[in-house]
Amino acid sequence: MSLAQTIEDAAVAAAKAHSHAEVEPRHVLWAIARELGDAAPDDLKPDAVRRWLSPDGTAIASPAISAGARAAIDACTDPDAAVAQGRAILAALAAAPVTPSAPPTAPVTDATTDTPAPGSRAAASTTGTTQNTTSATAAAPSGVTPEEKAAAKAELIARLLAELDGLIGLASVKTEIRKLVAVQQLNAERRAHGLPEVTGSAHLVFTGDPGTGKTTVARIVAKLYGALGLVDKGHMIEASRVDLVAGYVGQTAIKVQEVVRSAIGGVLFIDEAYALYDGDSRDFGDEAVATLVKMMEDHRANLAVIVAGYRDEMWQFIRSNPGLRSRFTRYIDFPNYTPDELVSIFTHMAADVQVEIGDGVEAAVRALLAQAVRVDDFGNARWIRSLFEQAYANMAARAVADGTIDEAEMSRLEAADIPLVDASAGEAVRHIGFRAG
Repeated sequence: MSLAQTIEDAAVAAAKAHSHAEVEPRHVLWAIARELGDAAPDDLKPDAVRRWLSPDGTAIASPAISAGARAAIDACTDPDAAVAQGRAILAALAAAPVTPSAPPTAPVTDATTDTPAPGSRAAASTTGTTQNTTSATAAAPSGVTPEEKAAAKAELIARLLAELDGLIGLASVKTEIRKLVAVQQLNAERRAHGLPEVTGSAHLVFTGDPGTGKTTVARIVAKLYGALGLVDKGHMIEASRVDLVAGYVGQTAIKVQEVVRSAIGGVLFIDEAYALYDGDSRDFGDEAVATLVKMMEDHRANLAVIVAGYRDEMWQFIRSNPGLRSRFTRYIDFPNYTPDELVSIFTHMAADVQVEIGDGVEAAVRALLAQAVRVDDFGNARWIRSLFEQAYANMAARAVADGTIDEAEMSRLEAADIPLVDASAGEAVRHIGFRAG
């Protein structure tokens, strides 16, 4: 993958983590700092540029890439060009009349498979350094009454719950998330009436197989926590072992501290958290866990941590450390999708990109599912996404085969586009490249 592509991915992740509607040059600045790592000059280190990501926005959809950001990304052809582009963006931001708020909220990693939408609403210079300051200048209008503020909060919570309800399947998960919201709403009413609250930990353990929606739900929970006032902002930082554990003495604690500080005011989401520590005394995972536990305590009033992974592994991980056991007391299990739900996810993916499902497509998907679900580490929705992408590629090959593409060929999947099912379970998965891992 080219440097420009990795910078684009990191910039999109930054915009999504802060609920910004567009990927702007400031997100590209952060991405340059993150991707250059130790090679970045002091003025382009993550600690020096992360403040430009504040404040958070309220967007839920995947961010579009602005024209300015696109030009800046394309200019990052090598590390030297990325440094030059980063400094140009930094100079433009520093010259802007509005200074962003100071609290650091740097995103770390984004595991989503969403594709950023093309297009832009922002004007940009030919160098790609013009900043869209919509989110940076946004502020609550003066004269807002408490009633109006409460109504806006209720509307945001309702919108986020509607987004949660719009997810396919996950009925038990939705019930548990609604309980979390209900507890906070009840506590708010009891507080208003001078009654004591029954507070519970905001930290959560998500258990389940890959592709069951844990990351997607965690993003919604982060925004709900912000709307409910459990945290100041409601952004989500995504991290994994590689972001938290170093290979040398003394470096792991520093990495964990940087990641956790970027999540203060929101949610830190650690996928496959059990990988942090495997019992090897030569490994620095135990240092990462110890540092994480301490920082959770230090920032307990304005930080929530969600850890996720396989059921058995997560149970063993939480039980391995007394600090984890005392802080993670609420578990939410994510069941595997049923075949009907997976087929529905497939059809929704097609509808999202305005692709029609032809006769026999759903039957072909079901036939392939009948074999795939018996394979170890079946990827649930991730597997379905891979299947859809392969089917789309087959549709594209069919469409261009005769040298012309008519309207039906560009917008209709046929049964023949679905990969063939082999006679033995598992062979189809290996042949078409869907197996997780």
